[in-house]
Amino acid sequence: MAEPTSPPAAFTLVVGSYTHSLPHVEARGQGISVLRLCAETGCITPVSSFTDLRNPTYLALADDHRMLYAVEELPLEDGASAVALRFEPGSGDIALLARVEAVGDCPCHVSLDRQGRRLFVSNYVSGNLLTCALDAAGLPTGAAVNLQRSGSGPNESRQEGPHVHQAMATPDGSRLLVCDAGTDEIAVHAIGGATLIDPQPDLVVKTKGGHMPRHLAFSTDATKVFVVHELGCSVSCYAYSDTGMRLLDEASTLPDGFEGQSACAAIRVHPGGRFVYASNRGHDTIVAFEADPGAGALRPIGWYSTRGAVPRDFAIDPGGHYLVAANQDSHSLSVFSIDQQTGALTPVGEPYGIGSPVCVLFA
Repeated sequence: MAEPTSPPAAFTLVVGSYTHSLPHVEARGQGISVLRLCAETGCITPVSSFTDLRNPTYLALADDHRMLYAVEELPLEDGASAVALRFEPGSGDIALLARVEAVGDCPCHVSLDRQGRRLFVSNYVSGNLLTCALDAAGLPTGAAVNLQRSGSGPNESRQEGPHVHQAMATPDGSRLLVCDAGTDEIAVHAIGGATLIDPQPDLVVKTKGGHMPRHLAFSTDATKVFVVHELGCSVSCYAYSDTGMRLLDEASTLPDGFEGQSACAAIRVHPGGRFVYASNRGHDTIVAFEADPGAGALRPIGWYSTRGAVPRDFAIDPGGHYLVAANQDSHSLSVFSIDQQTGALTPVGEPYGIGSPVCVLFA
């Protein structure tokens, strides 16, 4: 288990947002915002903003923090794409270097492989995954590989077809796990070779019908995968190895007795390895679990109001001291301190106003 480190005096945050309204969101964002978070007070101050993109909702940062990647969440006909950006953490300066057509509708997630040599773009509406090779400078090169999924789920209004919501490389970089919310499946593909990614999955894990697996996160020792289900309002823990995935436990993200409408969004594992967090949109909380390192059992620790509406995403700093939640529909960020012994969250400072935040990263 990793030992927590002392927090720095300030953190740099990078936030993606909606700039153009879609049926599910009223956009008020400027684009990509760079902010400073004071570790002592929890106060957030603006540094810079990059306004030359439309709906740069989801972001990924290279390990050296010098290359930033974003999707432009738009219909294909309106220019859905993924972009590579030069990023200067100190000044907050951002410059557009390259753009790649998403070859699909409404890309909602972007990620990198462990070597920073492949870019994975998840297209929600069209249900396809685009994989691009990156050169030594981190720029797209060569022909992209388009992996179109098929199928549907029992929820006719939400699962009429495939809806790829996230693709995440395994910690060893050998495989890619793809969350398809439209088919209730997690597909595992080999990474590598002349085609960048094997178009045929090694394994397809079926989740509960209509639960819609949305995002996943690996345990710090890479032996477990935690999956958050959008409509199932649950987190599942799977044992993971090269030979397969085995369900260990599943826990509700909502407290007993809650009868309102809610849907999950993001999931993160604390750097120390003991705690798992997920966001509830509707209940508008972050739920915290303690994960048993052996059996994978999930024990609820508590539910913590994000002091806003629709927490679409949240991030934990590398030292595990702070959590920042992005409230998409109330246009704010909320900061929490994390108790290193219990995993409990405590609000810090006041929510910071920002238009339609979707993705937040510590840089």
